[in-house]
Amino acid sequence: MFAFKLEKIKNLKENLMNIEIIKLNNINNQIKQKTLLISELNNQIKSLYKRFDDHIKTNIDFNVLKYIADGVLALEYEIKTTQKDLEELKAKKESQIKIIKNIHKEIKKFEKLKEHYKERYIYEEKLKEQNFINDISSIFYTRNK
Repeated sequence: MFAFKLEKIKNLKENLMNIEIIKLNNINNQIKQKTLLISELNNQIKSLYKRFDDHIKTNIDFNVLKYIADGVLALEYEIKTTQKDLEELKAKKESQIKIIKNIHKEIKKFEKLKEHYKERYIYEEKLKEQNFINDISSIFYTRNK
């Protein structure tokens, strides 16, 4: 019976790859959240600009205008920091993809090695079987002489 000696290591690599894929999924979820946050912040800025325009048309209260302008500045700052976070997450994602690709290559090497050893095992078993048949044939031949 064929048993691949490195099967446990291959299985560990597969488990490691699954863990890394989960990490990649978490990074993708964070990227989605940051993207949605940026979109929401942009919508809030648009809303503040609309309030600003509406307020200028109706009456001019500089305190309200300053409050709106400060709100826009705060939201723009938050967008910039979120975009920095998003860029860092995208870099992490690329790094994570490279890690997964490397682990996948290692697993493929183990699979090829397993296949090679299995073929070699089958060849050796057939050779043993053929030798056994040859021995039996020789015995019958010498007895029947």
